[in-house]
Amino acid sequence: MSLMCSRKIVCLEEVDSTQDEAVRINLQPGEACYSSKQRGGRGRRGNEWNGSGGLALTVVLSQLSEHFPIALAATIAATLNNIIPNHKIGIKWPNDLFVNGKKLAGILIEQKNELYYVGVGLNVKQSPLKHSTCLKDCGADIEIDPVATSLFDSMLIASELTEEQAVTAWRRRDILRGTWQKIQSGSNVVEGLVLDIDPCNNLILQSSDSIVYLPAHAATILTCL
Repeated sequence: MSLMCSRKIVCLEEVDSTQDEAVRINLQPGEACYSSKQRGGRGRRGNEWNGSGGLALTVVLSQLSEHFPIALAATIAATLNNIIPNHKIGIKWPNDLFVNGKKLAGILIEQKNELYYVGVGLNVKQSPLKHSTCLKDCGADIEIDPVATSLFDSMLIASELTEEQAVTAWRRRDILRGTWQKIQSGSNVVEGLVLDIDPCNNLILQSSDSIVYLPAHAATILTCL
């Protein structure tokens, strides 16, 4: 069952996944759906997203720039920092949002039928996992609806950023530079100190014997912060 809250945003009582529901109800570019009860959410690379006490939002877009995932992470982080101004929100490459070493939100982008389904999973009322946090834990006892509207607006703002603007905003919140990480790139696993991240191109690591450049689009961080 769904309720049309406005011309562009559909409120869903309970779903398996807002990504799948957006396809099922045939949302068009510029439209969105969200729910506070998502049973089967998923994250990047097939990981499961526990949506207990949180918000799942999916926005449909007709086209994306290559730097959009970076722009989106930076824009949403800034939006949420307005809600919890006493806690700096950092970005774990490429677009997971962390507060004090704990995950607050994640982003998933999928393409189906020539459309892009941009999903955000945000912990609002509860922290479902040991290494996670939520807006309430950070001092913001806020309802789901206004947060959904703010995130929706953030996605539209992100779609307008240039690559330079996106990378600059993303770098201000990067939390991996200067840390020791284990990273999978293709079939290889490399461990070393993160010297720098060019989020649209390479991760640069100092391993035990050399400086390694890893293609950003193919790299996965294996280390827990």
